[in-house]
Amino acid sequence: MAEQNDSLNETSKLIEVALKYTDQDLNRAKEMAAGQYLDVIVVKGRFLIEEKNYSGIFLAFFNHIHEYISNVTSIISSKTSLFDKTRIFDNWKTLHKDITEYKQGPDMVDSENFTYFLIDSFVAYDVFPDVKDQKLEDLTNTLHEIISKSLNSDAVKCQIAFETMSSLAMELAGVPVDVPGGAQEEIPVVPEDERITQIESEAKYVIDGAAVLAPVKGKNISELNTGDKIKVLLPGKDAVSEKIIRLLNAYDPDGQRLPIVGRIKTKVPVAKSGYILYAFVAKGVLAKIYEGENVKIMLDSPPEEQRREKLPIDNWMIYVMGIVVGLIILCGIILFQIL
Repeated sequence: MAEQNDSLNETSKLIEVALKYTDQDLNRAKEMAAGQYLDVIVVKGRFLIEEKNYSGIFLAFFNHIHEYISNVTSIISSKTSLFDKTRIFDNWKTLHKDITEYKQGPDMVDSENFTYFLIDSFVAYDVFPDVKDQKLEDLTNTLHEIISKSLNSDAVKCQIAFETMSSLAMELAGVPVDVPGGAQEEIPVVPEDERITQIESEAKYVIDGAAVLAPVKGKNISELNTGDKIKVLLPGKDAVSEKIIRLLNAYDPDGQRLPIVGRIKTKVPVAKSGYILYAFVAKGVLAKIYEGENVKIMLDSPPEEQRREKLPIDNWMIYVMGIVVGLIILCGIILFQIL
């Protein structure tokens, strides 16, 4: 009986921890505690640059449910042997343990800036769709480009693998889990200065955009996080905007442009006037959006929410059609009796 109580207490503790990662959804938390709700895809990677005698390992944890980066850990060695002895198809916990041990070695190079570069590049290249769909070749090519830029070499050999797990498993293994909406540093209010220049320099194109406002059901602009999907209008007549709208066929029956989905890269507070939002609307293309301080932005609703919203209307239509069919049958019976 004591063992059974201990087991129940342990399960309760796991569920309590899991609630942090399931938006306080008790059923999801129970599933996560049981190992059934897996919200994280970890990208396990190794790379080699023989001409510089560099090799490295990284683990990038992506929350594919809420689309944010939970953690990125990396190491770089001044010897190429690290590439050969790393088995990226091993369990992620084994690799994380290896990285922790390797960090104490004499051949390690400071990789803090490389880690930050990886995080920024994952957002800049908008890798979330490729991670979610586990597109091995596409993500490998993107990482090859990212590592080449970071370490200033085109001769990069890179290999990755995917593994699905949970935020709870990360915490239990001692891996820090970054969750949007938690305690955050206060972002200083800045004008359009070198920060804006830096953000825009990382994109291939920057085009004008306008957020779709939703005063009732929208999300306050101050609460938007990196990775949030919002509805964006592209009013510009430039070639890039025209091409995006045409490829997405975002036109109404009258030929007017419809909103498309944008993924937030970052937001910059502007003194006394609100924010500048930067949202990816295509690979390498940022929409630049100016908005006030206290507006609510329309989010792109997941298919499940759209279905829930449409359900009452669909049921009403069924009832109306049933009544109409019933009236037709009744009229037919009356006419048949008269004739």
